[in-house]
Amino acid sequence: MLDRIADKCKEYGMEINAKKTKTMHIGRDTKTLTITMGNAVLEQVSKYSYLRHMITEDVATLKEVQIRIEKTRQKFWKNKELLRRNFGLNIKKRILACYIFSVFNDGCGAWTYYKVQKKIQTFEMWCYRRLLKVPWTEKKTNKEIIEMADVDERLLQQLMKRKLRYAGHIMRGSSGPLLQLSLEGKIEGKRGQGRRNWMDDVKEWSWSTSYGDTKRKAENREEW
Repeated sequence: MLDRIADKCKEYGMEINAKKTKTMHIGRDTKTLTITMGNAVLEQVSKYSYLRHMITEDVATLKEVQIRIEKTRQKFWKNKELLRRNFGLNIKKRILACYIFSVFNDGCGAWTYYKVQKKIQTFEMWCYRRLLKVPWTEKKTNKEIIEMADVDERLLQQLMKRKLRYAGHIMRGSSGPLLQLSLEGKIEGKRGQGRRNWMDDVKEWSWSTSYGDTKRKAENREEW
């Protein structure tokens, strides 16, 4: 298939760079791939960055969240002088949401939140403690920090809402048939319970018992 794509590209004066083209095996088991393009054997990788997102061979969200936390921390420190100015608390929270949390939120609708919720909450508290200039020696609890910051909606709740909106958009068919097929498509054979997947989050958060139940709820956009 790659050879056919490469031949078609040549018809339009383009050429695929074999050194920059990588292969990846998706799954829990490790498997060595031998995929060629012309006379070149393509390099197999365990992870790669695509559109600023980290894709790993086990398709786990944990690594992506860890990388995103570090990027957002860097953004926080770049804006520390702005946050130290004599602004009111509401202005500082808007800066935090606009310039810092927006870095973390990018693409969050594609994540599976099992095993990463605690990390997200910990990172959020890290931001608020520094925003309020509360030293660790004061031994303030997270609940006290949230009350001091007068937080209306936690970061994790915002991410959950974003994912639910995105899921509803797909299930209503607004994104076209391809994304809908990726959710509803079936393959032959049976599998065990397996690990938690993207749709399990949506079913749990929408209090649904099945995909069909979830889709029926999503059809009414306002109620969803």
